Amino acid sequence: MKHWLWLLCLAWLLPVHGGETVSPSIHRGLQRAEKLQQAGDYQRSLKVLQPLVVKARSDIEKALVQTYLAYGWLGKGNARKAAQAARVALENPALPKRLQPQLWLLLGQAELQRGRYPSAADAFRRALALSREEDGRIHYLAAYALYQQKRYAEAITHLQRAIRHHSSPPEDWYRLFLACCLEGKRYDLGEKILKQWLLRHPQDSTRWRQLAALYFERDRFHEGLAALVAAWHQGALDRQTLLQIVRLYAHVGVPEKAARLLRRWRLDHHLPDELKVLTLEGDLWRMARERERAVKVLRRVAERGKEGRQWLVLASLYMELERWEEAAAAAKKALRLGVDRPGGARLLSGIAALRAGHRHSAVRLLEAARRDKTVMAQAEYWLRCARGERRCP
Repeated sequence: MKHWLWLLCLAWLLPVHGGETVSPSIHRGLQRAEKLQQAGDYQRSLKVLQPLVVKARSDIEKALVQTYLAYGWLGKGNARKAAQAARVALENPALPKRLQPQLWLLLGQAELQRGRYPSAADAFRRALALSREEDGRIHYLAAYALYQQKRYAEAITHLQRAIRHHSSPPEDWYRLFLACCLEGKRYDLGEKILKQWLLRHPQDSTRWRQLAALYFERDRFHEGLAALVAAWHQGALDRQTLLQIVRLYAHVGVPEKAARLLRRWRLDHHLPDELKVLTLEGDLWRMARERERAVKVLRRVAERGKEGRQWLVLASLYMELERWEEAAAAAKKALRLGVDRPGGARLLSGIAALRAGHRHSAVRLLEAARRDKTVMAQAEYWLRCARGERRCP
């Protein structure tokens, strides 16, 4: 997250309040602190400012010292102390009105760094209310604070104003706008923003891929494919492009659509029928709780991959489906091929054997599993069930 640090210019402040209310020693100290802050030497500026806290007598002196302390602490990276100093200055009625917008902005940045998003959003709101001109950067920061609170509609309003008042909005602003639209389910607005961006940057294949994903989200497959063709014209319609769209579906919480789309492209030969793709499809079906579909795909993975961990995943799926015989057989193959945690595999195999009615095999497997410290307690529990010492759940 990028933050902007607006430094105060003491030169235009002091003629208004100097002479009458700011003593020469305070004046000199603030000037020195300002030069150090402009040079990026916040540590030394703080050493200059801290004695001024005691020396300041009038309210205006106290307000100015706390203001500079706030900037010093923020530049030093101590957001907590920066926020504390800013609040003290803002509560001082002598603080010049011209300083208040910038100080509220600083407070918002400090609270943003601390992860105190409601306080940050309120500070940015106050900064905007007091500012004479619209500042897109403040709107962006306010939008970010609101986004973190899932207040997407308000964040979108700020981002619209930010983009409207900036001749060349940074890409980060559009990225945040798109995130708000996706998570706030404002797909129509997200589409509009992407199209505006693509009118200015038609070579941006990433944005074409995002536009395609938005179309697919609303089952507008023809338009989605058209967007992908546009991405292809930029050299972006490749395997990674298609897999990115699939993963986007999963990311926004619709793994079933992701799995269906992946299967469609695999059968159409847009994606290779290889283990990595099949494993992703199986995992997506499993995330969507389509266990029967997941079993069909992941069994192919296990048979072709011939790795113990793949058979162990399959065994877990069979357990979820209460297909005990197949779970026991898959776990047995996993053990034969080798797995990272054989104790866990033996435990699963023993439970499956017990559920399938093979008590003698279950006892043997669970006794072996009990020797593994990581599953000792669970193995002991199920072993007592297998021996008839307690009722099975």
